[in-house]
Amino acid sequence: MTSYLAGYISGAGVDLARVKDFNGRIELFDHAHFVSKGYRDLDSILNLYLKKKVSGIDIACFGVAGPVIKNEVKTTNLPWHIIGEQISGKFSIGRVKLVNDIVATAHGLTHLANDRFFSINEGKRELYGNLGLIAAGAGLGEALIYQADDQMYPYASEGGHADFSPGNQIESELWEYIYSELGAVEVEDVLSLAGLERIHNFLIDTQGGKAGDWIESSDNVPLSIIEKALAGKDSTASRTLEMFVECLASETANLALRGMTLGGVYIGGIIAPQIITALEQGKFMNRFIKRGKMETLLTDMPVGVIIEEKTALLGAAGMTLELDKR
Repeated sequence: MTSYLAGYISGAGVDLARVKDFNGRIELFDHAHFVSKGYRDLDSILNLYLKKKVSGIDIACFGVAGPVIKNEVKTTNLPWHIIGEQISGKFSIGRVKLVNDIVATAHGLTHLANDRFFSINEGKRELYGNLGLIAAGAGLGEALIYQADDQMYPYASEGGHADFSPGNQIESELWEYIYSELGAVEVEDVLSLAGLERIHNFLIDTQGGKAGDWIESSDNVPLSIIEKALAGKDSTASRTLEMFVECLASETANLALRGMTLGGVYIGGIIAPQIITALEQGKFMNRFIKRGKMETLLTDMPVGVIIEEKTALLGAAGMTLELDKR
C-alpha cells in the first residue's frame, strides 16, 4: 500500500501529516506542528517526525513559502535551502515534490466544504472564471487560478514582493517611513504580521498615536494589536487595523484586476480569519471597488475568506494522491 506524506512550510511553522484517500475524500492523520525558527532546517524536522510517526514514505509533497524552481527552493522568511531530490535520497522517499505554498493552498480549495469560507461579497460568480488567492501571514503570498474543462490550474507568483503602492496621503507617509527603515517597500512589508507592527509603529512615531502598556508584556505584538483593535480597547491599534484592511483591499483588487478573477478572489493566511469582523464592516469593500472605470466589474466580483487553517496542507495532500496516478 502506497504511503503518503504532506507538508506545509512557512516562516511561522511547519505542518506535516500522513494522507489517506477515503472514498475520494482526503483524510489527514499523524498531524504534527513545529515552530519553524526553532530548527536549523527542514531535515531536522523530518528526522524528528519520521522517527516518531512513520517510516517508509513513498510519495511526499510539500507546499513551501518561496519561489520553487526545478523542485528546489530557498525559503523567503527562513534561511533554509530545500531540494526535493536530496530529501528523497536522505529519507528514502520514493518521490518528493515541492510546490509554492500558495499553489498548495489553491489546490486545497477544491477539498473544502462551503462552510469553510466566509463571504464578504457574494457578487456574481462566473462558473469557469479565473480565481485569485491572496494570503497574509509571516509573509504575503499571491496566486491566480485558471479554470478550464472542470479543472483548476493554479500558478504561483511572487506578487508579495512587488512594490507597495500607496493609495492616499497617509499611506504615502507610511511608504516613506518604511523606506527609511528598509531602503525599499514591498507589499509584504505592509501586508504581513511584521507589517501590522510597522503600521502601528508608524502611527506612534509620526501620527500622534500612543503606545499601550500592553506592548511590553506581549509575546506577539501583531496578534496583540489585532486583539486590542477588535476589542476596541486601544485607539492606535484600531487605526492600525483599519489601515491594514484598506491596504489589503487595495492589493486584493490589484490581483483581481490583473487576473480578471470573475470566479472570485479568496483571502487566506493566518491574519484574515482573525479579522473577519473588520473585513465585513464595509471599508474593505469600499476600497476594493474604488477603481473608477472598473468599479462595476469589482462590485460584481465574489470575495471570500478561507477559514480552514489546513487548506495548504490539504492541497499538498491532494497533490500526493495525484502524483501517484501519473
